[in-house]
Amino acid sequence: MKAKARRFSIAGRVWRWIYKPLRNDYGVCNYTERTITIDSGRAHAGLERLDTEIHEALHALQAFATEEHTADVASTLAGILWGLGYRLTEEHAGRGYLGE
Repeated sequence: MKAKARRFSIAGRVWRWIYKPLRNDYGVCNYTERTITIDSGRAHAGLERLDTEIHEALHALQAFATEEHTADVASTLAGILWGLGYRLTEEHAGRGYLGE
C-alpha cells in the first residue's frame, strides 16, 4: 500500500510530504525525488515531531546548510512555535499535518 502524500511548494518546486514507518530516522529529505518522509511508526509526537517536520522542510529549502545548522534552526523554530501553542490536533493527527 502506497503512503498518502500531501504536496507543498518549497522554494518554487512541488515537494511530496509522506508519513510512513522509517527504520532508522524520524525524517528523510530526498532531493532527487523531492519528497520529505516523516516517520509514523514510532512514538514520535509533540515538540519532537514538530522539530522533525521543520528540520526536513529546512533541508528542502537549504540543501547547502550543514546538518548542525539545520538542527539548530529547526529546534529554535520548533521551540518558538511550541511556546506559541502550535500543536498537532486530534482531528488532524491521522492525516499527518498541523492543525489550526
